[in-house]
Amino acid sequence: MPINRKIMGVSRGRVFTGALSGTSTIATGSNPRGVCISADGASVYAANYVSHTVSIFTRNTSTGALSGTSTIRSGTGITRPYAVCTSADGTSVYATNFNSSSVSIFARDTSTGALSGTSTTGTGSSPTSICISADGTSVYTGNSTSNTVSIFTRNTSTGALTAAGTISTATRPEGICISADGTSVYATNFNSSSVSIFARDTSTGALSGSKNTIATGTNPWGICVSADGASVYTANNGSNTISIFTRNTSTGALTAAGTISTGTNPSGICISADGTSVYATNFGSSSVSIFARNTSTGALSGTSTIATGANPEGICISADNTSVYAANRSSTTVSIFTRS
Repeated sequence: MPINRKIMGVSRGRVFTGALSGTSTIATGSNPRGVCISADGASVYAANYVSHTVSIFTRNTSTGALSGTSTIRSGTGITRPYAVCTSADGTSVYATNFNSSSVSIFARDTSTGALSGTSTTGTGSSPTSICISADGTSVYTGNSTSNTVSIFTRNTSTGALTAAGTISTATRPEGICISADGTSVYATNFNSSSVSIFARDTSTGALSGSKNTIATGTNPWGICVSADGASVYTANNGSNTISIFTRNTSTGALTAAGTISTGTNPSGICISADGTSVYATNFGSSSVSIFARNTSTGALSGTSTIATGANPEGICISADNTSVYAANRSSTTVSIFTRS
């Protein structure tokens, strides 16, 4: 029978080098900050901070090209959508609204990628990041001015969110991610240069461990965890580095394993599904840094970059490992890259 797994850089019979190519872009709403891709690879969404919209793109799953210029309002009033994510089942898209301290909840048409619905639910103050558990039962936001993570229970049939409390972080959480096994949630603390480490109850979605942090480089922004659960990486905006952590897959604890230099002011960060590459947007130098990842140790190597539009922030990679997208805040575009 055919083998569909992705192991050590192999996907659909291909071995990936991690290199990126391409200079094409597509227009978004004003000042996109976050970008995400659906699990089926058919749709890409960008959160447009100034125009208060989410851009909806159809993705060619063979070439990675994007088409379509439709948008949907993120909510009522001046909301400033900041981050965006999709559920693994493909039925929901969520966007954090910085100014109104809320999450917009959209139903996604799994055939067309179209979004509908304008309902919102409240978060802590000024949410800048969002993540969803792989089982689809929990959503979390990092709330930058209330120094908290909001916890939501998700109805897996309707996508509706129910508030389930908050937990304290250190100062100014900016990025948030969850491990694939659902046992750990991590939040970067921009002002305190640390990561908050939370244990997650996989039955209820509750978080614990608000005092548990580990030091990063200066002003960490984006954060990601490898699919194998063995590594965590932060983009350190103030020190122009990536912090590398080894993760204990039993406890979720992190151990510092060094840093590597990036371009200027790294903001977003993502890791390929095959675990062989890490990519970081460099806001100050308008580029993406490309790193090779050692799948045995989690160590990063390489200092190559590729140019983006002006001031990229968010970044995402397709599950088939073939495409990378960066949201260019100042040029109001998404950069489209082919991964080889």
